Amino acid sequence: MTVTPSATVPRSSVVTARLSSAAILAYQILLLAAIFIKPEVDPTHKPVSEYAIGHHGWVMVLAFLMAALSYGCLLVAVRPLVRGWSGRIGLVILAACVIGTIGVGVFVADPVDTPLSHLTTRGTVHAVSGLAALVLLPFAALLITRDLARTVTGAASVLRWTAWLPLSGLVLHWLVSFVVPPEGWPPRFLFLTYAVWILVLNTQILSTRLRVLRLPA
Repeated sequence: MTVTPSATVPRSSVVTARLSSAAILAYQILLLAAIFIKPEVDPTHKPVSEYAIGHHGWVMVLAFLMAALSYGCLLVAVRPLVRGWSGRIGLVILAACVIGTIGVGVFVADPVDTPLSHLTTRGTVHAVSGLAALVLLPFAALLITRDLARTVTGAASVLRWTAWLPLSGLVLHWLVSFVVPPEGWPPRFLFLTYAVWILVLNTQILSTRLRVLRLPA
């Protein structure tokens, strides 16, 4: 068996990679806007979901939907480039993250101090969707990016270290949560590692030097 180079990255991947980067940057901008619009939400003790509650909550809802759009566009962008079975599993997990993040935006959270016995159905769906997306995305990132590192020329070293970034962020999130309130800064830092992963991966897709190696079936 031989490995032969294919054509450059499909145009659909280039377009959706750009949309993915734009959407994740929009998420970060909207999150910053929510911080200024709702100063009563303490970022050291309150989760970002609190910004979606009450007046001007639509800003954070839109931010969550922008994150879902970014994940979805990334899924479309990398799908033609993935060749191995592990990468395909990663695509399925990423699709689950898209659905989960949509759920986070559509179903607004209950206040963080709401007792478990008083959680609404809407708040429960939000919590389950958010936890699923938060925990699953690092594994999608690892499987997809390592697959691309094996089948894409010109970016293997960058992709290899990028693959571990979200998972490292998740581990650090758990460790830091023993020291500071887990609802405050830890998830904000974790989401930032997800954004960096998306931007780096999309940058590699958009690189004019990036060529895909098509592996025989």
